[in-house]
Amino acid sequence: MKDFKSELTGNRIVINPASFVEAKNLKNVLFSQLKNNSLGIKLTGNTSELLNKEMDLTALLDYLKDVLIGADISEDVEKALWECLRHCTYQTTYKIDESLFDKVPEAREDYYEIIISCIEENLKPFIKSLVSKWSTLAPKLGENQALNVIFQQMTA
Repeated sequence: MKDFKSELTGNRIVINPASFVEAKNLKNVLFSQLKNNSLGIKLTGNTSELLNKEMDLTALLDYLKDVLIGADISEDVEKALWECLRHCTYQTTYKIDESLFDKVPEAREDYYEIIISCIEENLKPFIKSLVSKWSTLAPKLGENQALNVIFQQMTA
């Protein structure tokens, strides 16, 4: 459970974990957004100093833009989010559903904070498990420089 005050409105938001099936569905639709977009960056040469190398970030920024906008406008992602959010509350008394944003118009200012918190709360167990198993998965997946760097950063 994540219980916090909104940064913009100061309203109390409680994000409760969704059921396993709902959280897994959210993970799947979000991972689908990642899978459907190509990163477009290839790592070559010595990667030990990867973070100190100059890189053209245009492809990375385009990737992030495509993934974020794609997830934001995806009906599948939206449906999965509402399924997870139905377990959550706003200002203690309101269930978080689509009607909340008409009943309490100021909640619209908290929309993305609510969405991001819901994603974090429900995906954290899956990501934590994946990162902890990276050392056993890596040899099976083969040597992938980008994944190695990403997982090293996540465990640091």
